[in-house]
Amino acid sequence: MKRLSMISIGAGTMGLLFSVSVYAASPGASSNGKTDPDPALVAQLESAANQDLADGRNGNKNNAHFQWKAMEVHQLIDRLKAGENVNPAEIDKALEPVQVW
Repeated sequence: MKRLSMISIGAGTMGLLFSVSVYAASPGASSNGKTDPDPALVAQLESAANQDLADGRNGNKNNAHFQWKAMEVHQLIDRLKAGENVNPAEIDKALEPVQVW
């Protein structure tokens, strides 16, 4: 039963992750002079999210925590790409490894 619930949590998380990226790139969104995010920072954040997912897949019993963290990092990337102001502490936290208690 636990295995089934972990699979459904993982599937739901991944579905949410993909749906967020679809809505972030919706047509008709206008550019109002906001600056583009630093490509190196975006690449670093994407690498951190991919590492979180990989760590979760490598036999970790708390896989949902890793998927949740990766989803949060991708949402942060979307906010940066949308030109929103992001607190540097959020970026630092996103680059930290997952902490499971």
